[in-house]
Amino acid sequence: MAVEITGQVIRGYELREQLGAGGMGAVYRAYQAAVGREVAVKVILPAFANQLEFIRRFETEAQLVARLEHPFIVPLFDYWRDLEGAYLVMRLFRGGSLRGALEDGKRYSPEATLQLLDQIAGALVVAHRNNVIHRDLKPDNILLDDDGNAFLTDFGIAKATAAKNTDGDDDEEEGLAGSPGYMSPEQITLSPVTPRTDIYSLGVILYELFTGTHPFSNSSTTELIVHHLNDPLPDLTLSAPEFPYALNEVIQRATAKDPDDRYPDVLTLAAALRQALQADDRISLDDVRFSTAEFELFAVNPYKGLRPFEEADAADFYGRETLVSLLLERLQATSAEARFLAVVGPSGSGKSSVVKAGVLPALRMGAIPGSERWFIAEFVPGTDPLQALEAALLSIAVTPPTSPLKQALRTQQRGLLDAAAQILPPDGELLLVIDQFEEVFTLLESEAERAHFLHLLRVAVITPGSRLRLIVTLRADFYDRPLNYEGFGALMRVRTEVVLPLSTEELERAISAPAERVGLWIEPALIAAVVGDVREEPGALPLLQYVLTEVYERRDGRTLTLAAYQASGGALGALARRADELYAQMDAPSQAITRQMFLRLVTLGEGAEDTRRRVLRSELTAITRDQALEDVLNLFGKYRLLSFDRDTKTREPTIEVAHEALIREWSRLREWLFSSRADVRTQRNLASSAGDWVANQRDDSYLLNGSRLTSFDEWATGTDLALTPLEHDYLNASRTHGEREKQAEIAQAAYEAQLQKQANQRLILLVAVLAAAFIGALVLSLFAFNQSQAAQDERNNAQTQVAIAATAAYDAQTQQSITEREAAIARSLALAASADQL
Repeated sequence: MAVEITGQVIRGYELREQLGAGGMGAVYRAYQAAVGREVAVKVILPAFANQLEFIRRFETEAQLVARLEHPFIVPLFDYWRDLEGAYLVMRLFRGGSLRGALEDGKRYSPEATLQLLDQIAGALVVAHRNNVIHRDLKPDNILLDDDGNAFLTDFGIAKATAAKNTDGDDDEEEGLAGSPGYMSPEQITLSPVTPRTDIYSLGVILYELFTGTHPFSNSSTTELIVHHLNDPLPDLTLSAPEFPYALNEVIQRATAKDPDDRYPDVLTLAAALRQALQADDRISLDDVRFSTAEFELFAVNPYKGLRPFEEADAADFYGRETLVSLLLERLQATSAEARFLAVVGPSGSGKSSVVKAGVLPALRMGAIPGSERWFIAEFVPGTDPLQALEAALLSIAVTPPTSPLKQALRTQQRGLLDAAAQILPPDGELLLVIDQFEEVFTLLESEAERAHFLHLLRVAVITPGSRLRLIVTLRADFYDRPLNYEGFGALMRVRTEVVLPLSTEELERAISAPAERVGLWIEPALIAAVVGDVREEPGALPLLQYVLTEVYERRDGRTLTLAAYQASGGALGALARRADELYAQMDAPSQAITRQMFLRLVTLGEGAEDTRRRVLRSELTAITRDQALEDVLNLFGKYRLLSFDRDTKTREPTIEVAHEALIREWSRLREWLFSSRADVRTQRNLASSAGDWVANQRDDSYLLNGSRLTSFDEWATGTDLALTPLEHDYLNASRTHGEREKQAEIAQAAYEAQLQKQANQRLILLVAVLAAAFIGALVLSLFAFNQSQAAQDERNNAQTQVAIAATAAYDAQTQQSITEREAAIARSLALAASADQL
């Protein structure tokens, strides 16, 4: 690797140790904390992962490989691509590879070789029947467990049979695919590859197993290429004379230069090798534990159960050819709104399947001029459509954006239009596919975000010169929701295509053609019975696929029978019967876990049908970490009632009901939802509030309080729904915060009471002081008054005395006046008397 990344954590995977490196990248032992397991992570360098054709093919080819199911194929757990590289997450093997087992010229015994061939041949049969060519078979890509069993790995550069280069530039980008020591002539000449390409590489490996040496050892890369083009492999009996010449003939045919001269398929090669060894009396094959015949019965199930068809399932998608042609025709329209198309149909009508397994493969094959060079990205909205949109754009980004996409998408009306221009090459065209578009209206809570998201999409498709096309799939019962948004509703009015039920002929083709492709035979009576049962049933396609999956599991050899169909319960009863059978075989604790699990996997309909809900695996494991939960998940997953995926941003595993049909058809689940509806709604409100709390750094202002806290507290005490640790933490934090607030209120009240008491005491003291002062003042006033009164009395007395004196004086004066008057009168009288006398 050009850059050492050991020790880094990439989308939840801690890269602990580099296990090996090559020209394209390196493989690491890694730990996935979300699941608690060790895995192998192959990291492909940006120099390869950012090539245009790699970007176009990566998602589809990785999807193909992830679909391969066989005991001896190393499972691909996860995969993604961004501007930093491409990543493939696989099962970790500790037994090393076949390359290590062949070190120092070691040979495999005939018995061990035949066992290894049977295992790898079985794996290749499944790959080839799914149109996957390995293209890099070599000892390094055959891993061993502790018992010596062989497992085929590293389909990272595998290619579907139908995939073809479109021009010389693509050839130059792709270069030679494979390892020079094991490369077929057609790979060297860049001719089309077929299953016989892998047969050539397998023949070279067989030579090495029997002889302990490579047929063209000690050769340079150039010399190896010349040998593979021109020279047959050396005679095996020259290096290993103990083997019969017939064995050499088998290997020579397997490695013929002309693919038409090789064995037609890998099973024929394995059978020829076994026959050559058995013909030699010196060789005993009694200890071989596997036989090629067993893998003949390991057929490919062409039916998908409840899950929708993906692009990787195109080879099994039949019956919708007319609708696919109609959709392609509409995509070629030239109107101003032609870059948008809504595919609307009832739940179970197959709208997602027709887009993914019908339209997209056709576009990749050039059904519209130039469409083979389009970049295609898919996503479902989830609870944060803008985040999902950003992840989808980065998965096909060719050039780094000049500014963070997230900010532009969330704040600018032209955010999507500008983002597409940033990440695409100058002449690049982008097709976005948004599946389950109803989630914009069922899972997104913010009305402002919903309106912005819809406006963002509309601007991106109607702006002249846009290089973006958009297809959405929408359930018919939500058709009215987008019509309420100005502009987007107008798009829906003129650019909607409805998905109608399949005709009788289309149903028959959907039933029979997939089986015929993988070599199965269907009884005519079975076809008639299935068509008769589902023809008049709305949304019956998932039930059709599911019952055919059940019939396949009950097949008689390579024949699908009417008896198996009837035993499964028929199209209308198979799904509910299987769910009830799985539930019945559980013990009581597992049944309780099943109920808790399914109640979390449903979004309650508000004026519409209930829908499935995608949850992080950690949400379910948070309810109980009991092994019983893992057993329940594995059991329902085995029978395709659950779907497993990954979060696009964190790569954390997600779980959801495989299809809404299970919600409709399984009466037990409907009973759970009916009886627990209020509880489920309350739990979702609690979970939403807890999520807001965490998103805001557990700010206390987001905690429950008052009557809301009381309501949730009482509910949590009485409900039988299991809560996650986060939900418990949120309730406990709210209770604690509420108790703290209560105590704070009590303390505040006590403090205020103390302050009041102190104020009262100060008031009393003040009153006392004032009273004392008043009394003192009163005393002083009284004293003063007394003194004043005494003085006043004295003044009054003095005044009285003065008055008395004055009165006395007046009286004296008056008396004097009287006396004087009387004297005057007396004198007058005397004078008068004197006069009289005279």
